[in-house]
Amino acid sequence: MPEWLNNAGTVFGPTMTEFTLPTPLRIIDLTMDDGAVIRVRQHGNGSAPRVILAHGNGFAIDAYYPFWQHLLDQFEVVLYDQRNHGHNPRHDVSHHVVSYFVSDMETVFQGVQEAFGRKKTAGIFHSISAITAIWHALDVAWRWDALILFDPPLVPSVDHELHEIGRDFELMLSDWSKDRPERFSGPEELGAQFRKSKSLSRWVDGAHDLMARSILRPDEDAGDWVLCCPPQGESQVYATNSRLDLCPRLGELKGPVKFITSDPDDPNARSPGLVNRALHKEFGHPYEVVPGTTHMVQVEKPAECAAIVVAFLEETGFTG
Repeated sequence: MPEWLNNAGTVFGPTMTEFTLPTPLRIIDLTMDDGAVIRVRQHGNGSAPRVILAHGNGFAIDAYYPFWQHLLDQFEVVLYDQRNHGHNPRHDVSHHVVSYFVSDMETVFQGVQEAFGRKKTAGIFHSISAITAIWHALDVAWRWDALILFDPPLVPSVDHELHEIGRDFELMLSDWSKDRPERFSGPEELGAQFRKSKSLSRWVDGAHDLMARSILRPDEDAGDWVLCCPPQGESQVYATNSRLDLCPRLGELKGPVKFITSDPDDPNARSPGLVNRALHKEFGHPYEVVPGTTHMVQVEKPAECAAIVVAFLEETGFTG
């Protein structure tokens, strides 16, 4: 494995908070329908029920370690980055859209079952991977013994009062991401930018540097570091999501399913928190707000999020 992919090690934040990412128990490379490769890592308690995790657009699941570290003793924790993110090699950027993420999820699920054995499996997905999981469950199959969705950025139908808020939020991110800086002198430069960002100020200590290390890879020819996820691909995903119309079908989710969301009453609340509250009122699915959080819920209050996840899985009998 290239050294840059080996994120096992120590990452320090501005107050010298230390994160030591564990070495995976096993690693498998899975080939998607179009030839893209997704690297899957197994952590935690291999004899326990399994949870599979993925991340939001432009991020990487290693950066959510402040959250998933709390699951390692009680679960087999299986991690994967969505195509063109994190540990995965670059593939055709024209295929970097949510429909391919959906087919990838099915290939990952089946590949994990085959490689690591069949057992109870829950999905824990944030943001665009939560959107992916909803679409997968509706149009491919319900594969989960439980499904937990962190702050999915759903866009309501055109006749919904929050449609424009949801759509415009995704289009704003699409416009921003296509022109975002792609190259940096190193993770330290990007980590420093993250720490200076007011919108990211609630992340736990050390998370900014861990995120920077997780979403960059070295370009030895150029002598700098480049984003794992190409800005064009990130932009395409936001644009794709702005046009999806999944909300009217939320009642078709078989469950057990739970939405865990950002705080819609926070002064900095954005579309996902507001939309998810409205959809809960409409469909009545299990729903819980993490007070005082914005969209990066699991990185802002990781221990609290983990406690909600464990409680839900215990309630559903998943851990029994």
